[in-house]
Formats: sequence, C-alpha cells, structure tokens
Amino acid sequence: MIRVSRTAASRIAAALAALALALAASVRAAETASLPPPSAAGQRLFDSARDKLVQLRVLTRAGSSQSTVGSGFLIRTDGTALTNYHVVSLLVMEPQRYRAEYVRVDGKRGAVKLLGFDVVHDLALVQLEGVTQAAHFNLRPEAEPLRQGEKIYSLGNPLDLGFAISEGTYNGIVERRLYDTIHFTGALNPGMSGGPGLDEAGRVIGVNVAGTGGELANLLVPLAYVRALLAAPPPVSPDKTAVTPQLLQHQDAMMRALMGAPFPTQSLGPATVPVGNEKLMRCWGQSNAKPDKPWRTESISCNLQSSLYIEQSFNTGSVRWTHTYRRGEKLGALKFSAWHARSMGGTAAGGEKPSRFLTRSHCNEDFVTMAATGKRSKTVARVSTCVRAHREFEGLFDMSLNVTSVDRDIEGLTSTLELRGVSFANGMRLQQAFVEASGWTP
Repeated sequence: MIRVSRTAASRIAAALAALALALAASVRAAETASLPPPSAAGQRLFDSARDKLVQLRVLTRAGSSQSTVGSGFLIRTDGTALTNYHVVSLLVMEPQRYRAEYVRVDGKRGAVKLLGFDVVHDLALVQLEGVTQAAHFNLRPEAEPLRQGEKIYSLGNPLDLGFAISEGTYNGIVERRLYDTIHFTGALNPGMSGGPGLDEAGRVIGVNVAGTGGELANLLVPLAYVRALLAAPPPVSPDKTAVTPQLLQHQDAMMRALMGAPFPTQSLGPATVPVGNEKLMRCWGQSNAKPDKPWRTESISCNLQSSLYIEQSFNTGSVRWTHTYRRGEKLGALKFSAWHARSMGGTAAGGEKPSRFLTRSHCNEDFVTMAATGKRSKTVARVSTCVRAHREFEGLFDMSLNVTSVDRDIEGLTSTLELRGVSFANGMRLQQAFVEASGWTP
C-alpha cells in the first residue's frame, strides 16, 4: 500500500481540478468555434414567430400526467392552430381518458379543442381556447412553388427544451412514397412535430412531421394537404368515427397506385417475381450464397411507404412483400425439403390472438396446382392465407399470404404478402394479382 500525506493529496486534488477546468474550457471553445452563427434571416424569423407558436401537451384526465408533447402554430386570428394528427391522436381515439392544453412562449396556457384532422397526411386543426385577435402565420401562395435548394426554416419545441429554429434547405419531394412529402435537409427533433416550416419571408411552406433516421434528412407535410384540410367541412364529431372513412379512401388510393398497371417483375434465380413500380416501391435484395455452404438463398423485399399512424400501439394502411429463392443441391432432396418447409409459416390452426384493434386471425391453407402462363411454368404450391378484421374500423382487414412451392427436389420459392387496413375485396384482388405475377420461369 502506498501512503500519501494530506498535503500531497490536497495538491494532487487541486491540480486535477485545475486540469478539469482547463479541459472543460477547451471543449466549450471548440464547440463554440464549430457551431455556425445563426443567420440574420433566422434570427429575424424566430423573433417575429415567437408569439405565433405553441407547445401542445396531451395529459391524462385522471392525474394530469403528461403523455405526449408536440408543437403547433396559429393560422387564424380566432385561435385556430395547426399541428400533426399524431400529436393529438389520443384526443381522437381515447377522449374519455385524455385532454390537451397549449403553452405559449410567454408561459400562458389554456385548453385545446379538437376541430378536425387528416389521418392520412398527419394533420390536425385545433382551437386554442381563450386566444383571440391573435397574430398568426400566412401560407405561401400556390403561385410560388418552392425551388430546389431554397432556404427554409423549421420551428418547434424540440425535446421539451424550449422553442427553437432549425435552418435547412428544400430538396424536392421525397420519391417512392404514396403521397407527396417535402424533403427538408435540416434538423428535426422529437417535440418539433406539428411546428411550421417557413420560407425566408416567414410564410408557411409545410408542417414538420417526421425524421427519417438520417441526421439531416427529414420530412414536412406539403401545403396542398393543409389547404385541403382547411377547406373541408368540419366533421360532425371529430372523433374516431371520422377515422374509418379516411382509412377506406387511403386503401382505395393505395390499390389504384399498385394495380393501375401490371406488376413489374424481375428474375430471382430461375423464378420470376413481382417487385412493384420502382417509383412507388422500395425493394431490397439479399444473398447469402457462399462456397462453403451446402445451400444458398436469394431474396427480394419490397415495401410501399404508406403506413399510417393511428395510435402509439397501432399503425395500418401498409403493403409489403418478400420473395425468397432457395437451392440446396448438396443437401439432397430429403434434407432440402425439411429445410424449405420451415419457411411455410403458420398453419390454419395457429391464428394470432385478438387485440384491442384486431380480431383473432382466421386462416386457411391448401395445396394447389397453378397453371402455366406466359411468364411462369406449372407448379404445385402450398398456399396459406390469414385474415383479421379491424375492431375499431368497420370494413377494414389485415391479410397475409404465403405461397411456397413444393414440387422441386432441391430448389424452392416462397412468396409472402402482408396487407394492413384494406377492404376485403381489394385485399383479395391484390393477392390474386400477386400470385399470378410470380412463379418458375418456363
């Protein structure tokens, strides 16, 4: 054991403290030097926008505990404000358990009344009670479209830290999405949802909605959908009964986009499979073929960017599918058959349990012989289908399909299709078209 005198220990402690202070000062200086100073336009916009911004808080009725936090902004003198649907979704789905309040920059607060919403484009109109003769934002005219690279500014209350402004640029409309969305190259953080995106004149060009997972690749709702919500007649009751018609319209738009033309296809090993319109679907390929393995797989997964947020525990309105080709000449027919069979998924007896939003799934499976067509040869497949009804939204269903070939010794093809929130008729139409577009190439 080494003993150190109290005097020496105190000197060591003082030296360490001085070193820590010096290091902290150095870090602060480096951070300050690396941060660009806010632009004059950004400072001006923020100063002029402060009294037009609000923070929106959804609270439990029982204990007034904070459940969700987002941003909003005034668009009329009577206290009408815009935000995202997902910020106030609990007011729509569970108004008996939740209420909302707003907080302005000066600390004043009051109750929030829901006026209307657009689930599909993630927008909501609210009334800020007690707010009259309010300063508000104006919308940029339709006659002045945004230009690529134009400077835009996003405002909101990030991470519940206080109101802030984020500078960035307009980089066009995001590709491969069912609905138009603005690509904002700038920072957006949780809590800024529902805040405004502004041009350099301080006019609204969009509404903050979401991040993409990229550091500076974020999304804004375009003004076209804002104008449509403002022009729509107010719902008789802005509650969850108004959600179903919007979801039905969404799934119709989704099916028109997917089935407006024959499925584009591509080769996967000796098979032909549907991949969807490249301007609409995102598809990714994967291969694990290695010389030292007795088997190999090639797969393609496609996803339509169309999922809708309903509540924290439930999304709907999406389509995705996967194709997997397997080959195992070194396994032999028996081992390959056992390995390939594991891909077949659940059976008719293994339906999913019911939940608040969905009934128990009802499944059926059968072995079918699919006839040859121009792009595929005759094959035998096991086809498994499952259907679940939406409890909250009448007329909508979740469907899944698994088609697995069973008539080849050392190779096989599995195609799966998952549909969320479609009508029964549309779901069956898409499943049929999907099956008819895939199979072994003659």
